[in-house]
Amino acid sequence: MALKNTAWHAVSPGQIVTFMYKSEGTSRGYKRTVLIINPDMRYRKKTTGRIKRFVVGIQLDTQITRPITETKLEMLFKRVGGLEFEEGAVAGDLPDRMSKAGTVKLTGRLRPWYKFLRTYSRRECRKRRVYLEMDYLRIPKDTLDTFNEELVAKYEKLFEIEI
Repeated sequence: MALKNTAWHAVSPGQIVTFMYKSEGTSRGYKRTVLIINPDMRYRKKTTGRIKRFVVGIQLDTQITRPITETKLEMLFKRVGGLEFEEGAVAGDLPDRMSKAGTVKLTGRLRPWYKFLRTYSRRECRKRRVYLEMDYLRIPKDTLDTFNEELVAKYEKLFEIEI
């Protein structure tokens, strides 16, 4: 598992990141691996009118629980829209910016993964480092092979047109 140090302002939707997070009511934080859906979702509280910011993602693995199985992970990437290379790392194929409406629409498509869907307080997340997963080992090999074949076919097509 290769990790690359990054910052929260550089995280984009679709990336797989690892970070420490301390949930409310717990005494210590745990390492979590998350597929980011929206790195900065804003929510206006009805009682005070204050804007809270959240990180929305699918929790793939934690330090204290079992990870998502490979078959569920493969189905998840199909629902998200496939795989892509982003900054040298394998990521889910999501738009670069995600609005609140887009987040709601995408989470509706991800109904079978509701038990893995999490929101994290962005203020709490920014207290600790975040790492970009360069090669997440739990992605099934056949999914990666299919993705590589699509990439090769795409680039072969590009080079045939230019010649």
